[in-house]
Amino acid sequence: MLPRLRTWFGMSQAGLGRCLGLSKAMVSQVERGVRGLPLRAAMPQAVLTLALHTTALDPPPEPLDLKALQRRRQLCQLRANDLAFELSGLLERATWARRRLAALPTLRAALAPNGAELPEWVEGFASEARNELVRSGTTAQALLRLRLAALTAEAAEAAQVLAAAGAT
Repeated sequence: MLPRLRTWFGMSQAGLGRCLGLSKAMVSQVERGVRGLPLRAAMPQAVLTLALHTTALDPPPEPLDLKALQRRRQLCQLRANDLAFELSGLLERATWARRRLAALPTLRAALAPNGAELPEWVEGFASEARNELVRSGTTAQALLRLRLAALTAEAAEAAQVLAAAGAT
């Protein structure tokens, strides 16, 4: 009966032991038939068995915490707004970085004709642009759009759950 109680109520041996006033080891021994159930545990076990037989298989769910859902929806919307603003900054920074890289052939032709050595600043100019594209280029923008879409979808789903529950 103890394994059935544990399964029904979702308890570990230690959890059932707490209910019965027994150690985990004692519950294990009783379940394996090594020892009998001590008398002091008989009443709690009988009450749990009664509860098992009188509890519905699928009890009704607890009520929704509408305030928690509203807070989460608002948080998602705020964070989505923040990400949309962040995305606009990425687009701007990626544009200037791409312009720098696109200007390199012109700079090379003008500053180092016939394979002459380029001024040092040109490498820094290009390096800053490449590093910026790692931080704000196409891949970074796509990842940010994914996060934005997920937050927007979560906020919309929370709004639907709230609407279905009659909350505004």
